[in-house]
Amino acid sequence: MDGTYGLVIDTISVAVQLIAVIDPIGAVPLLFNVPDYDKRVRSISRLIGIAVPVILLIFALLGPYILSAFGININDFKIAGGIILLVVAIDILRGGTSSTVPINPDDYILVPIVTPLLVGPGAITAAMIYMTYYSAAVVILGIAIASAITYMTVRYSTILVKIMGQSMLKMVGRFFSLIIASWAIQLIVEGVTHVI
Repeated sequence: MDGTYGLVIDTISVAVQLIAVIDPIGAVPLLFNVPDYDKRVRSISRLIGIAVPVILLIFALLGPYILSAFGININDFKIAGGIILLVVAIDILRGGTSSTVPINPDDYILVPIVTPLLVGPGAITAAMIYMTYYSAAVVILGIAIASAITYMTVRYSTILVKIMGQSMLKMVGRFFSLIIASWAIQLIVEGVTHVI
């Protein structure tokens, strides 16, 4: 029972943090720059629903091997990843979405909708770091939940904007950025502590 409870709590933790980093709600106002977005929202959301989990799973599962191939220590990676996540969080707090993401309204399919808008350096870093904290099952389930919520957010984004308005959506995105910032600082502190 305790094992199942722990699995559920860890999975929810991974999913919530991933949702905060991916920030699908914060991305919604930008998605409306897509030409004929109302007509294309179904196909765009379907693409996102497939591409987001695939990219995250690839980096989560192959991350340790990538680090090993380049001779990178996990504590060094935590420091670098924490700095990246902190920059992303500050960008969102200041502007409502990450200003480090280049937006080109004329080319809105895999790039830049899926990456780097949704699955950018922050999400990729997070997915790789999760594998050092949690079991593969927890990370995979967390990615699946976060990806499903991202898909639903994009799929019903036109309804969300009508109900909440773009200003409210930006406020929600900024709230999630505080979660990202808190976790980023924790990673930096852990990494520095082990290096020292």
